[in-house]
Amino acid sequence: MNNVAKKFLGRYFGHSLGLRVRLFNVLAIGGTVVSLLMAVLGVVNNGGVFNVIVNFIVAAMSFSLLTYSRKSGRYQICYMVSIIGIFICFFPALFFSSGGYHGGMASFFVFAVVFTMFMLEGKKAIIFSATELAFYIAVCIIAYQYPEIVNSFETEQAMLINIIIAFTVISVALGATMYAQVSLYRAQQQRLDAQNAVLSQANRAKTQFLANASHEMRTPLTVISVNVQVVLRLLKRMDDSVKEPETETLLKNAQNEIMRLSRMVDGMLTLTSISDGADKRKTDISSLLQSAADMLRIHLQERGNILETKIDGGLVVFADADLISQVIVNLIQNARQHTENGCVLLTAALDGGAVKVTVGDNGSGISPEMLPYVFERGVSDGGGKGLGLDFCKTVVESHGGTIWVESEPGRGTAVSFTVPYYEGQFGGDRS
Repeated sequence: MNNVAKKFLGRYFGHSLGLRVRLFNVLAIGGTVVSLLMAVLGVVNNGGVFNVIVNFIVAAMSFSLLTYSRKSGRYQICYMVSIIGIFICFFPALFFSSGGYHGGMASFFVFAVVFTMFMLEGKKAIIFSATELAFYIAVCIIAYQYPEIVNSFETEQAMLINIIIAFTVISVALGATMYAQVSLYRAQQQRLDAQNAVLSQANRAKTQFLANASHEMRTPLTVISVNVQVVLRLLKRMDDSVKEPETETLLKNAQNEIMRLSRMVDGMLTLTSISDGADKRKTDISSLLQSAADMLRIHLQERGNILETKIDGGLVVFADADLISQVIVNLIQNARQHTENGCVLLTAALDGGAVKVTVGDNGSGISPEMLPYVFERGVSDGGGKGLGLDFCKTVVESHGGTIWVESEPGRGTAVSFTVPYYEGQFGGDRS
């Protein structure tokens, strides 16, 4: 018996079937059972020959549509036949033969409108549902105006039984409809959650790969760049008769390509940091700043600049070391670009509850007209893309700090930022 029930439920209400198919099967099975029951009650209660015949016809029609739709798969045709044949033609006939609005058939009108909305789509659903609603209102008005065409119940008991059966059937049908819809939604949500989990895992793997690749590529590129710069300086000291005339040009081209690759690597690292969220942890910013200065010192010497540092020891912040390092690199490279045969000074010290870092130079400075807009994206006075300071501002503010610039044309520029000093306030260093 259990196997028969499972087979029946799987055939007409299995999860592989669409929501509309399952709803239609509810309608067809319910229509078959209820119509047969109403026909039998009509015979028992002397409900009239016409009423009995119509109920038998509806039962046969519902069963035929159920069988035909399952075998052919042509559900759209069955939907339309149900709406036009049963809802619009037979339901009003049963309404007049079963007590009119004094019986239970009026509740079937609600059932018809709801199921029409479920089975059809878009404008078609709205048009047919509105048509049915208007038609049913007209049927009720006709029954009121011409009571003689309504087949009334012979007894109060017959009317009560009819009403009880009607609202019970409608409640079960609509309840099954809502249950099927909620079950389908939950199943879809579970599949969506599983897909999102897989996508999130793939995205993390991609981000980790980019981060690892960026880290691995940055160091050799920096070393190669420094070596090329050293060779270029040595070539300048050599006698022109010793060196090949193309050598310096080739090395300069190589240096340009190295710097382009370095910018690409920095972009990859920035992208992974932003997309994956800042990986903040307890960071010794004193060592971080000194390492960045040591890496860029030779690079600044190319334009005749010297890089000096005044960095207090033991400065600790809660930050993403890669992003803060990139901020320092951007600021020092900006200073180099606007300074020649000058001095760039990197300082860091505790200032209240924050670490204050400043990159100053004695270069060309920034015009007063440009100064209010230097942190806006796309603003640049040095031929760049105007993305560096905008990036620095974004990173600093994401760490709870502030950044500002002071400059005087012809006398230099100082860009300062703060990051909150770490005192264990974030509950662990995550290291």
